[in-house]
Amino acid sequence: MYAAPPVLLILTIEATRLSIVGVTWLILAASAGCYWLLDRMRVIAFGEPPLAGIRTLPSEGRAHKGINDLYNLEVTRHEIFIDDLPEAIDGYRIAFVTDTHVVPIMRRSFYDEIVSHVTTFDPHAILVGGDFVTWRRHIPLLVDTLIAHLRARDGVFAVLGNHDYWAGGEDVMAAMQAAGVRFLINEGVALPVPMVGIDELYRGTPDIERAFANVDPTKPCIALSHHPDIIDLLGGRRIDLLLCGHTHGGQIRFPFFGAVVVPSRHEAQYAAGFHRVGNVLMYVSRGIGAIPPIRILCRPEVATFVLRRGQRTS
Repeated sequence: MYAAPPVLLILTIEATRLSIVGVTWLILAASAGCYWLLDRMRVIAFGEPPLAGIRTLPSEGRAHKGINDLYNLEVTRHEIFIDDLPEAIDGYRIAFVTDTHVVPIMRRSFYDEIVSHVTTFDPHAILVGGDFVTWRRHIPLLVDTLIAHLRARDGVFAVLGNHDYWAGGEDVMAAMQAAGVRFLINEGVALPVPMVGIDELYRGTPDIERAFANVDPTKPCIALSHHPDIIDLLGGRRIDLLLCGHTHGGQIRFPFFGAVVVPSRHEAQYAAGFHRVGNVLMYVSRGIGAIPPIRILCRPEVATFVLRRGQRTS
């Protein structure tokens, strides 16, 4: 990422001295740049084509004016249609909270707002997607301000993120488990709709076969993993909703250009929102926290989902 721009600049300067090679290079570079600009204009003007099987409702949370969106919480609302969802669990509610990065410099009222929205949603299950803290010393604060106050009918389920491993994965797990959270590290849980947790891709040890060992591949399934790049390991496996975080939505976005730096091998392709890859419907949340504490055109997010019996894309 750091090396590419100067290398391209040097190649362009040097290539112009080599007649036909220089002209060819400039044509290729200009074509790629023009294509990117035209594609960005298309997306801004018309948006991305909607994915079948999803209905997104107006979000909740009062938008605040200002440059920094750090406290500008948005509660996104989505309905996921699954054709073979049992009628008994039509309307099953899932709240997704990720990348909290709890630190004492953040207002306590911000965490209270998160808890209030989740409680109002009255979820059957809460999934929390990792990167709970950045430093080990903030683990007690994480539990006190947020985790201890999250309640759901069928429980709160979690996976670790890369920052949790750096801060001390065992300590994070112990503190959250004491508060009633169940970790799904390459394992599933038999809820009304099976839920599977996959370990963090780059700091953990994801084991797809073990995680889905007891899951019927012909029936609906919800999965949770910290990093969206896990999508590359899933093959043709069916997952009706895969929830990920890690990217912070890019955290700092620019008008027209969008998210410029995204910590993913796919760069901005999976920065945020819904993506359908084969048999997997993936949602990437913008998350809650911010390291450093600044968000530009990228509001923190609590994502909520309601499962509906109905037509989905194949």
